[in-house]
Amino acid sequence: MKTLLALIWLFVIAFAVPPSALARRPPPGPTPETGELRIVEVDAVSVTVTVGKSGDEHFTYKITDGTKVTLNGAAVFARDLKAGMLAKFTLTPDHSTVIAIEARDPPANPSRRRVG
Repeated sequence: MKTLLALIWLFVIAFAVPPSALARRPPPGPTPETGELRIVEVDAVSVTVTVGKSGDEHFTYKITDGTKVTLNGAAVFARDLKAGMLAKFTLTPDHSTVIAIEARDPPANPSRRRVG
């Protein structure tokens, strides 16, 4: 009898909880599929990037001693990164910590367009 009651209770719970409540929520911040992000600030434990087209929103990722950082293809330290650089990030599954950063120098004059 107790087993039957337990099974009925599990059945009721399984259908009472909507599937959307069980679905995994996307992690906060930009995802690796976002492409290159502009670096705003770098310190010893984090890197802050712009989010969105306007660039007004910012998101901060944690960096560790194990974070691999390259600048224009050469291995560097995270402290060598500067504001304005563009970078692609490889993140942990929860999107909170950076595993690798592939940075490049910003365009020389992004607002000027070449003519001719």
